[in-house]
Amino acid sequence: MVNRIIILTIINFLIIAFCNQTFSQNTRKKEILWTTDWSPNGKFIAVGGNIDTLKVYNKRNFKLYKSFDIKNTITRVKWHPTKNILAVTTQMSGDKSRIINLETNQKIVLDEISTEGARGVDWNNTGEYLAVADNDGHILIYNIKGELLRKFSNESTKSITSIDWHPQKDIITTVADKIRFYDIEGNLLKSIKHRPEEVMLMSINWHKSGSFFVTGDYGDDKNKSLLQYWDKNGNLLKSIDISKGEYRNLNWNSKGDRLATASDALRIWDTNGNLISEGKSIDYLWGVSWNKTGTRIMTSSMEQKIILWNNKAEKISTLE
Repeated sequence: MVNRIIILTIINFLIIAFCNQTFSQNTRKKEILWTTDWSPNGKFIAVGGNIDTLKVYNKRNFKLYKSFDIKNTITRVKWHPTKNILAVTTQMSGDKSRIINLETNQKIVLDEISTEGARGVDWNNTGEYLAVADNDGHILIYNIKGELLRKFSNESTKSITSIDWHPQKDIITTVADKIRFYDIEGNLLKSIKHRPEEVMLMSINWHKSGSFFVTGDYGDDKNKSLLQYWDKNGNLLKSIDISKGEYRNLNWNSKGDRLATASDALRIWDTNGNLISEGKSIDYLWGVSWNKTGTRIMTSSMEQKIILWNNKAEKISTLE
């Protein structure tokens, strides 16, 4: 029995490692816009990817406001909840993850992140703490000055693909091979296997009420990608399998009544997991973010397209 468990564990590890290696090889050759985020004050949009540059656009005219040289892959950008400060994670890059102050152009390098880089980053609700989830399975907590306060393991060494703070509590939720809950001291509170198949999760977003959260996974050749709604205790509420592509990113609007998802299309959902609107895309969408008022959505894509949509998933314009 013990030998069988060991063999199954090794097989599962090899499957996930192969998927990650194949993914890395495929994305290394492409110039993809991995991520976009609309600033909380509604004035700026940040976009990054495999283009050696972090770009910040002015919402007023959607012209380039500032750019920062960051080599190879920016995996995620995340605005501070109240300040013009960006947290930026990288991988396959000599430029480390960092905090950038848009007003002073100050750049603070975030130390002790894996040399393989990181994909997950999120500020807590007050902006006092920044959590980074790296590709060696570590979670690192920094203050706004970029000082490392704590570092702990995600129960495994698998790459963590996304991280999200609870909207009212200092509880962190990560996704990788499982959904995991931690307190700010690094204590594992709960671990959840989200489906029977060995499929990697890609994204997570708590609802602003803190009463439930949503995850999206990668899927594979045999299993469709799932969008899943969970209650605050990690009990599954609903699974949806209509997407033909992985759910790279999820984002609730400020009101909390609509969720936008990036996959083979832009889809907008309500709080019960009902599909409200769908916007077709000619390539896979990776980044997605709402504006402050919930009237516009910005997406970034696998083919370097930045598209502005309305709240009915209708295309308005494309940024060049």
